[in-house]
Amino acid sequence: MLSGADLRFVRDLLIRYYRVANLRLPKDLALREFAFQTLEQGVYVRHLSFTSEAEVRGYLVLNTPRQAYYSTAKYSNPAAESYEDAGWLGSEIMFDIDADKIPGCTTQVVGDRVELVSEECLNLAKEALGRLIYVLVEHMGFAKEELMVYFSGSRGFHVVIVTEDPEWLTLKQVHRLELAEYLSARSLDLRRVLKREVRVGRSSTSPVPPAERDGGWRSLIARFHGELDVDEGTIQRIAVPVDPLVTQDTSRLIRIPNSVNGKSGLVARPIELDEVESFDVGEAKVFEGYAVVVPRTSFEGSIYGTRVRLSEGGRVRVDLQTALYLVLNGLASVVRYGVDRVRT
Repeated sequence: MLSGADLRFVRDLLIRYYRVANLRLPKDLALREFAFQTLEQGVYVRHLSFTSEAEVRGYLVLNTPRQAYYSTAKYSNPAAESYEDAGWLGSEIMFDIDADKIPGCTTQVVGDRVELVSEECLNLAKEALGRLIYVLVEHMGFAKEELMVYFSGSRGFHVVIVTEDPEWLTLKQVHRLELAEYLSARSLDLRRVLKREVRVGRSSTSPVPPAERDGGWRSLIARFHGELDVDEGTIQRIAVPVDPLVTQDTSRLIRIPNSVNGKSGLVARPIELDEVESFDVGEAKVFEGYAVVVPRTSFEGSIYGTRVRLSEGGRVRVDLQTALYLVLNGLASVVRYGVDRVRT
């Protein structure tokens, strides 16, 4: 819980940012529920509605929340206290890729409780994001313009299907779950996928290597593996580890793109589809300057690409973005700071 100088420090930075932030809000924002986590107590304020970007920005500047969201669902009365009274009109479909859920990713613990993902883990998540986009476009037929892609500001990436098609918007939870299970290869029977043979003699057959034209998982194996020698490990390297709970949820909250993630201090940065491969976490850093902090723990390593060396109880000068991460996570207290620039 933030208090004193640390609270003033975080609030000052957030106000500076939200005054100029390039918020990405849905065109039909009047149909969305908005929700915010308070900076001081960490409680959630829900069932809010706005009619314009100016109203949303005003709320962010005045209240400076730790987290800011809007609903995937569209409601006729988004400010209603109950789901039944809100008048559900449909929900966009969301996919969530967390780096720490990808095989081969290990997190680093800072202090005794704060888990930090490495750049290598984020690169693995970015590769999975590329495969997700491929499947959504090439296998499921979504237009590239219907995909809203952004860095979560912390551990991974989100993709939201932004469509006006009522068949997708009103898709039932069980069918949304099937999308997630197809992507993650859950319950995939590899023997059935590979069981395709051609007769080469009177009594013998030969397996046919997967080809992209085959469709389904044979197509994915051909594109991302390219060999007949396939095992469960191969499938796990191709599969996209999306969170099934997120995809199936018709009342899920979306972090407002270009809002500050209250866990990391990084921005939930939108990414153009042709820039996914080149995306770097540095693009999510918006605060430039310095801070002198007193660490509450000792740590030496990299925090989102910045090398840091902390000694508990001492004083250390760090860049402003790193200082924000440390304060938000209770790892240090701020003594003084200077702001050179706030990028949008």
